[in-house]
Amino acid sequence: MANFIVCQNKERFNTTKHRLMLTFTQRTTVAETIDPLFPMNIFELRPYHQLINKVDVNESELFDVIGEIVNFSEVQTQKQGEITRKYMDIELEDDERNKLSATFWGEFVDQVIPHLLSSNNQPIIVVMQLIKAHKFQGNMQLLNFT
Repeated sequence: MANFIVCQNKERFNTTKHRLMLTFTQRTTVAETIDPLFPMNIFELRPYHQLINKVDVNESELFDVIGEIVNFSEVQTQKQGEITRKYMDIELEDDERNKLSATFWGEFVDQVIPHLLSSNNQPIIVVMQLIKAHKFQGNMQLLNFT
């Protein structure tokens, strides 16, 4: 990688806990590396128990979760000024039967609905990437970041 800027990680939502971040410019170039020692893990999976127990939950961090959709609401809309957005509430369950509430917003609703309606009682597993935790009425809720 060449022609990039290293700066403080002071964004509103952080995809990493690292204090620094790389910023690309129009001149940034990136080349693929083939090195078995280079980590290829692209997920920052957060265990449900951390979120349920509110352990080390920073509402400005973006992270990933995986789970089965075990319950979901009808699609609803929210109007803020001139903007109307779709959303739906879901309940996710992990492999230890821990449950979390989540809200899907925007295009993600359109992407998941066909799978929910045609699942034929088969499990639907989702990986939510770059989501944020939000405390609402004392409970932790997950929101996809759009």
